[in-house]
Amino acid sequence: MSWQYRYSIATLIVLATLGCAKRSGSSAAPEDPFSVIRPAPLPVGALEGSSALLLPVGVLLLGDSAAQNADLVSRRYALVDSAAAALDTTLRREVRSVRWQGLAEQRRALRMATALGVEPERLETSSLLGPKVEQIADPLWSDLRTLMAFMGARTAVAPAGVKLEYQGGSYTASYVLVMVDARTGKVLWRGRADGRAAATPGAALLSAASAAIPPLAR
Repeated sequence: MSWQYRYSIATLIVLATLGCAKRSGSSAAPEDPFSVIRPAPLPVGALEGSSALLLPVGVLLLGDSAAQNADLVSRRYALVDSAAAALDTTLRREVRSVRWQGLAEQRRALRMATALGVEPERLETSSLLGPKVEQIADPLWSDLRTLMAFMGARTAVAPAGVKLEYQGGSYTASYVLVMVDARTGKVLWRGRADGRAAATPGAALLSAASAAIPPLAR
């Protein structure tokens, strides 16, 4: 099953959920994570001095206006990579007290263990997007336990969802980030990082990634 196909399925599931939320008539329906998950910076202090897995972006959604922008629609898959890169770069630069182990490190660690079938870039982190999800389900949990064994990291940070908006010629982005205990499968924390308006999607993603970092951690 290709990465694009699996990503498309994840997108359809999230869009269907959000559609149900809109039809319910509530402006902040529980099914809409970008409405109900509170803005909060990543609690990096809890990770200080340790290693943490940085997982792939689960799903990237386009807001109503952004979905009408043909350029954004055509670049959806590239924007997923941009969102992952923005967060990876920002965390490594701004939070050096944590040893971040992203996709590059995970691929290297698993290079000699291809028979295990774990592909870090295809982990289904979109399953963590729902605000009521408190326990990781398989196959994600099984894959995380394997990664933990190879990487020596107990905690993982997942950008479960990213949303791009476009209005008045400017772009804004938001991340829903989830911190999980890879050993127990428990969700430890979930929060939203909202960036400022920017002239390009890339700049909007960098702004949102920066918003995920507590000021004192910089």
